[in-house]
Amino acid sequence: MKSPDTTAAAAPLPQPIAEPVGVLGVGVEGRATIAYLRRLGISRIEALDQRPIDGLPQDIPQVTGEAHLRDLARFATLFKSPGIRPDIPALVQARAAGVTVTSALSHFLTHCPARVFGITGTLGKGTAASILAAGLSAQEGARVHLGGNIGNSPLEFLPDVGPADAVVLEISSFQAMDIAASPHVAGILRTTSEHLDWHVDTAEYRAAKAHLLHRQTADDWVVYCADAPGSCDIAATSAAKRLGYSIVRALPEGLFVRGDQWVLRRDGAEQVLPMRVSQVQMAGRFNLENIAAALLMALLAGADPKPLCDAAARFPGLPHRLELRGTVAGTRYYNDSYATRPDATIAAVNAFAEPLSLILGGSEKNADFSELVRALFAAPHLRQVVLIGATAPRLEAAIAAEGVPAFALDSADTLDAAVDIAAAALPAGGVVLLSPACASFGMFQNYKVRGEAFGHIVSQRAAKERRP
Repeated sequence: MKSPDTTAAAAPLPQPIAEPVGVLGVGVEGRATIAYLRRLGISRIEALDQRPIDGLPQDIPQVTGEAHLRDLARFATLFKSPGIRPDIPALVQARAAGVTVTSALSHFLTHCPARVFGITGTLGKGTAASILAAGLSAQEGARVHLGGNIGNSPLEFLPDVGPADAVVLEISSFQAMDIAASPHVAGILRTTSEHLDWHVDTAEYRAAKAHLLHRQTADDWVVYCADAPGSCDIAATSAAKRLGYSIVRALPEGLFVRGDQWVLRRDGAEQVLPMRVSQVQMAGRFNLENIAAALLMALLAGADPKPLCDAAARFPGLPHRLELRGTVAGTRYYNDSYATRPDATIAAVNAFAEPLSLILGGSEKNADFSELVRALFAAPHLRQVVLIGATAPRLEAAIAAEGVPAFALDSADTLDAAVDIAAAALPAGGVVLLSPACASFGMFQNYKVRGEAFGHIVSQRAAKERRP
């Protein structure tokens, strides 16, 4: 995938951005927006944020604290961060005063000259987008750009995108909620509910996902998980052509798994793809759904199946998502620190059949653990659960309320001690799984630091095993 040149001047837009411009929310995306605006030659820019802003060029005025939302009508254009709701009073008043309120993603989709693939859903967005980008990059002569919620703003590479390129975007509900354009090929993964501390309710969360499709036409495509009612319902709101995928049943039309085969049925014809299910490197049946979504989106865009499937089969997964960090004395250690929700941990536990020890817990977000606890009781391969973090007492109480578990239950004050307990409970061939179902704050700065700490512990254990 091409690395963008973020310093070269950008070609002027067909419709110039009206100045002055306010950038509301100066995190990763806001900083990328400011850099993009400067590449366009826009000089009248202000940075607006509740928090202090560091590291911006000195010639960009800053407004921080309570004053950052005052008098937004002084701007001609506002770029807002995805984390800021579009219906806050300050933005409602700005629109009423004639201010154009947009976002990095909305601007990108409006002005991108290339075909855009957009993926959303509750879990697996980043993995599916990365598989799709890898598969498209394997095509002869391809230039592919990957961005969005996966970590880099698409405005970083918009000036470098050509009409023959392909763009793959991971898109969150925050980003999709008020966009002014839609991707040409959209993927709707399993969609349940998330971010209910930000969205009014599950209905609004799903409506935000559906808004990704609101400008699609009959020339576009939407791919959806045929086994997830939420995904099906969202896809049905699109004016585009629709095709589903399944890893558990054959479909009359769509992509599905049959035994060890990937099968595409379309327009009355059946095609067996040049990849076996058993060739997939990533663990977990849920990752087969991510692969299915990526394969189907690429095939609908005319991708050559052989290099596409080769790339998908080789894809190792993303860091901190069911990531194999090592094997020590016959025990495999998986880092799933990205699993900060109970349903993500349920999927991770069910990804294995081998004897399993689970390291569970973290900072408190008042999540409902009842479904997770029921899943743990229903997992016959689960030998040990080790609780860590602030949620340990509440998790222990939830387990006790469910009954007497078949697995052993312990707690630990440190991640190192938790790994020791987890490993000691397993026979050779077992799996130690860090899948906390909680955020990391309190013990670690973020999920990445937690995952790296786990990896370091595994490396230390491996080094001890190698010593004579």
